[in-house]
Amino acid sequence: MNVSEGHLTQQYLLDYLTIFDNIEESYDHLVLQNMFLYRMSVDGGFHARVVSSILNHEEDRGLLLSLLSDCAEADNAKASLKEWLTSSYAAADGKRKEVLACLLRSHISGTNKTAELFAESETKIPESIWRTKSRAAVIDKIKNSDMYFGAGRRPFWHAFPLDLAAAHLAGVKELSADVIYDAVVCVAGAWFSTLSEEEMIIWLNMPRVTPEEWEKIVRPLLDIADPTPAVSAADWLYASGNYDAALDLYANITLAYAGSEAEKPAFEMMGEILTEFKDFDNAFESYKNAFLLCSKTDKYAIAEGLKNLCITGDDLGEDMQEYYARITRLADELPTDKRCMLYLSFSAAMRKRRNYANEYRWIEEIVGTEDCPEEIFSAAMNRLSEMNIYLDYSGNPDTEKLSAADSAVEAALAVEKGDFAYFGFDPVCALFWYNRAASAAPELKDRILPKMFSAAVAAGLVSDAAGYARGTPALEAVVHAQDTDEFALAVNAVNKAVTASLSRGIESAAAVIYPAFLFLSEEKRRSAAEQILESRSTRDDERSRVSLALGSVYLDLGMISAARSMLRAALRANPGSEIRSRILIELAWMESEEGEYKQAVETYRLALKQNERFPAAWAGIAKASIRMGEFEAALSAAKEAVLLNPAEDSYRHMKEALEIVCTEPKSETADKLFCLPGAENTAYAAVLYAEASGKDAVSAWSAESTADVLAFRV
Repeated sequence: MNVSEGHLTQQYLLDYLTIFDNIEESYDHLVLQNMFLYRMSVDGGFHARVVSSILNHEEDRGLLLSLLSDCAEADNAKASLKEWLTSSYAAADGKRKEVLACLLRSHISGTNKTAELFAESETKIPESIWRTKSRAAVIDKIKNSDMYFGAGRRPFWHAFPLDLAAAHLAGVKELSADVIYDAVVCVAGAWFSTLSEEEMIIWLNMPRVTPEEWEKIVRPLLDIADPTPAVSAADWLYASGNYDAALDLYANITLAYAGSEAEKPAFEMMGEILTEFKDFDNAFESYKNAFLLCSKTDKYAIAEGLKNLCITGDDLGEDMQEYYARITRLADELPTDKRCMLYLSFSAAMRKRRNYANEYRWIEEIVGTEDCPEEIFSAAMNRLSEMNIYLDYSGNPDTEKLSAADSAVEAALAVEKGDFAYFGFDPVCALFWYNRAASAAPELKDRILPKMFSAAVAAGLVSDAAGYARGTPALEAVVHAQDTDEFALAVNAVNKAVTASLSRGIESAAAVIYPAFLFLSEEKRRSAAEQILESRSTRDDERSRVSLALGSVYLDLGMISAARSMLRAALRANPGSEIRSRILIELAWMESEEGEYKQAVETYRLALKQNERFPAAWAGIAKASIRMGEFEAALSAAKEAVLLNPAEDSYRHMKEALEIVCTEPKSETADKLFCLPGAENTAYAAVLYAEASGKDAVSAWSAESTADVLAFRV
């Protein structure tokens, strides 16, 4: 994607970069901007809501369509955002170049942490402390703020709903989904950067898109002559677990595009969803409608349609033998690959219904077919091997054992879909999948329960959350914490949870404190901490361990000063050497992150006096020494860390990079970044080396390994 004077992407860039002009005044806005970009990348409903707003606003609509047209006319139409930013970086200078470097490093690392990286470049304070400050800036303003710091990921399997619609309106249907996505984000990001903080927070606090809202959002898709955008949106909704919205859109597709190629697959998807809902009567009608649209000359489509009718008829308890016989006759007339595909489809349907005898029969048909396509044959053999593990004494599939194994697989998949939905800001959908997982494998319910609880809390389903919490103090504490009148109950519940968790470790204690504290005001957090500590013994490590856990929680909440005070209180409680060393490491980390590198090294060494075989302390010394440019001392510490924990990649990376730097330093800034782990640091170090030596700095942004960096280090 070319960037030239007056090009819309250039204008977006100029608009966006203005918020970096005064870091002290705009940092909170930067944090909110990052959160917006993150949610745009993982929340399909939010993304669709934003795109819908753009398309309904004359000026923004014009900007987006113009940008898409520019992309289509560019020499490199499939350019990624990284390539676009790189070309912009090459043409920039001064402060703008630094900002673009931060944008690129953020993109390389796969996160939206531009604000943190830029704040580091301006203040020389490490970006991790700015990330902590980010949490503090939003934790009391943003509902379900933890979702913004979660493990979300962009759903690449389909273009986002409405993205293709924009491309169709611009007349550039040939553009890739990623290019369209980048164009949408450009316009959306520029618009969001113009909002006030209050307006930004309103947008970030918007709840999930409901099925009813989905209906309004996708309705304009049905007015486009080409059904592709509507089908893509319906497929996305189905894949992301929004079955109600998907079903409604597929139904509308059958009406809006009657007689088109989209009608038959839409009816089939309706049948699949209705089967998931156990609505077999309507599923049968949907499959029948799809079957009636089959071409009389397409024998495979006819056989597949009959298969759907047969299986759904079985679900209804109907006698479908005549239809099965017809399928058998049709199968004999099909080419080998089509016949094997049909058999595999049958076997999958039988497995889903736990009809293992018939599944086994269909798989044997595949295995016994000459010239079966390799891919289908391998899938059949793999499944046959699985089933052979669970044969009874008669040589027949053991239904009970096979069912248990398949249920475990289905439960794991449902949990994965639930996690995806949860960190995609759709807790209602997540709850659906978690409940499905618990139903598939009841023995896993206790492990899934905290996820179900978190989803219910995020969805505002208080009564459901209270039900999941019953009997579990840590969860009960969260329920009580949301009601200002139940503060005392919340504290008591947290205290019970802490007592129960201490035997499992400090991390466990922190994990049960954090969720409840998230819903308390800062004042009540401090009050709750005091009450929890009052009941703790001073005769052993208990008070220190609880103080350490509370300090970790404060740090996660962005309460840096309170965290430091709590950790120092933990030291005053006279802990044993193991706990003392852990407290000192936490304090040292904070000192290092705030730029107090010499003090951090001293504190790390105090920790090592308690336990000299603590690899994290040696790694901490190495990182602080790197920041000070003391590479020899850093190398010595890194060697100790690797010796104690050779499996840790970050330690090994530091050691190898430091061995190179200590041989012949080339550039203090680049050397520091080169020695610190992280893909974004590796690439930026390569760029700095390249610029210092007159090499191609643009290509240096692609550096991913030590070897790549060395290509630019002369």
